[in-house]
Amino acid sequence: MNFAAMMARLLKSRGQNVDSLMRAAEVDQSELEAAFKGEVSGQSVLGRLAPALGVHTTDLYILAGLDVPSDLAPCAPPADSILDHVVRTALRLPFVRREQLLGVARSMPRPDPVAPIVRERDPFPYGPGAVIVRMLRVRNLNNLNSAKMLYRLAGIGPLSAATIQVVGYGRKELTPELLSGFAAVLSFRVEDLAALLDIELMQASPPVDTATRQVAELIWDMRHLSSDQLRAIQEEFGVAA
Repeated sequence: MNFAAMMARLLKSRGQNVDSLMRAAEVDQSELEAAFKGEVSGQSVLGRLAPALGVHTTDLYILAGLDVPSDLAPCAPPADSILDHVVRTALRLPFVRREQLLGVARSMPRPDPVAPIVRERDPFPYGPGAVIVRMLRVRNLNNLNSAKMLYRLAGIGPLSAATIQVVGYGRKELTPELLSGFAAVLSFRVEDLAALLDIELMQASPPVDTATRQVAELIWDMRHLSSDQLRAIQEEFGVAA
């Protein structure tokens, strides 16, 4: 995989060009080329490219095959089963109440870890599956919760935690159906994700419903929260787990 080729496919899929991207991101040709080549000098450019592309900066790092900076990584250990309880509750809520839940999650402070969190780099070879699973990781989803979210938001599975690991190693095919499911969890347009990873979609995907879109945003907003903070949300918006 090649980051520059990924960006070229994405822009083509959207009917855009490099010049429009440079104008939107306020970067020049040399800065863009450095970012596309994965050079150290180009890493700061990713933060300007991300909003212009409508994606998270962490996801651009992963697409480029780079390590996500520690200040952008989740600051809490992966949540336990309470995350699934909160997501199930959120999916049942009416729109307005779900928006309130989102607001509460966004307003919660980052927890102060008792000890620094040491995260080992996943040993996946750079490829489409590795990109997908690493994007799940920056949403603080371990293999088990990734499988649960895929089932809750896209109705795929339930898969085993081991299957997510196999995806990361590139040993399970990313079918259009599976890609659409991951896109829903990651809050990506499936057409964008398919273009980035060079996967052909056999047919147009139906639009994601509002509840799924909101909960995918919620998963992103909860990535820094501790299990105790998630329990507080669950107690406020649903039946305590």
